[in-house]
Amino acid sequence: MKFFLFAVITCCSFLQLNAQRSCATHAYWQTQLNNDPALRLRYNEIEQSAKTRPLISKKEQGTGVAEMPVITIPVVVHILYNTPGENISDARVHSQLGILNKDFRKQNDDTAFIPSAFAPFAADCGIQFELAKTDPEGRPTSGIVRKKTDRSSWQQDDKMKFSASGGNDTWDSRYYLNIWVCNLTKSLLGYATFPGASPEKDGVVIRTDIFGISPDNATAYNKGRTTTHEVGHWLNLKHLWGDTDCGDDGVEDTPPQKTYNSGCPSFPRIMANSCNPLPSGDMFMNFMDFSDDACLHMFTTGQKQRMQSLFETFAPRESLLHSMGLKEPWNTATPPEHLQDSSSLHVNLFPNPASTSLTLRVNKKELTMPATYHIYDAMGRSVLEGNYTAGRIIQVHTLRTGIYLIQLQWGGQTLTAKFVKQ
Repeated sequence: MKFFLFAVITCCSFLQLNAQRSCATHAYWQTQLNNDPALRLRYNEIEQSAKTRPLISKKEQGTGVAEMPVITIPVVVHILYNTPGENISDARVHSQLGILNKDFRKQNDDTAFIPSAFAPFAADCGIQFELAKTDPEGRPTSGIVRKKTDRSSWQQDDKMKFSASGGNDTWDSRYYLNIWVCNLTKSLLGYATFPGASPEKDGVVIRTDIFGISPDNATAYNKGRTTTHEVGHWLNLKHLWGDTDCGDDGVEDTPPQKTYNSGCPSFPRIMANSCNPLPSGDMFMNFMDFSDDACLHMFTTGQKQRMQSLFETFAPRESLLHSMGLKEPWNTATPPEHLQDSSSLHVNLFPNPASTSLTLRVNKKELTMPATYHIYDAMGRSVLEGNYTAGRIIQVHTLRTGIYLIQLQWGGQTLTAKFVKQ
């Protein structure tokens, strides 16, 4: 029950059909839940935990309730381009990081446009974002990965997240926020995973032309707020209307809302047959509504608490607090990219992702001499090692879910490859 008092109103009308913002997260996530019973169980546990947390009032916050330190999340941006125009500049990427940091820290200039009825609920979420300095193998990085691809467009089917389908593989999602920027079909602005997703899929996907500050002033989505919205989903925020008629978004201080808003509504926005009888109407300027970028200005204290609860001990995104992604690089060895040329030696792993075991091949052939192997986690810690001989299967069932690096050494050669443990 939201703390905004309201009468229970039975609503039978259909959702509006004229919205322009096309966030595909709800439909995508429902498909993931329907196809994966284990994911549904994980997410139900996350939701149950989120719903049991009481809202901390402004008064309580000022009288002894300790604020969590500001959380800084390492980010990797995967830019997939088919044409030169899709290979957006570093400046565009940095502009988007700046937008995220302003929006999540309540430092955006347009907070001045929040109506006085809602201004007391606007929150500095205490979460900020920084491009990674160190990649999962401990090497220096700009946090921006560029890949030329033969794919001219993408759907909400996660293919952009896998090199095997023309995309780019996820960096260990326990320690990085992965954002894929690609040419989504024009009816789709972006989508995201909620906490609990499969590690190789976890992250946010954004259409190229609306990532960062767009030079196209004609679009309603040129201020980078689609990424703010989708990262909100990644941090477990739902749409204000709970994706159903007068639904529940799991947050105490957002008013009940019949459905989404579009365009730039005038305050107060009171829908016909609304389940919100307050004179202030809908919080259409909340980042989790569907209003145009120019009319989105705020998160609430309740949304802040829902997001920050993900970083508590044993919570789904706690591992990000222990990421090495913003530390100084520790691996000064030659990067393995030169091994990907077909004329060079490289390791093939099967299956990948793996659940119980791995088989190794060198240039798709069995290794004919004894070798040693070391498996490292995303923090560079050795978690498994041993001797490898032809035909041997390496057991990985004891490893936690995530992305790992395997290093194979024999006869003066050292080869590396990544694999996903699911």
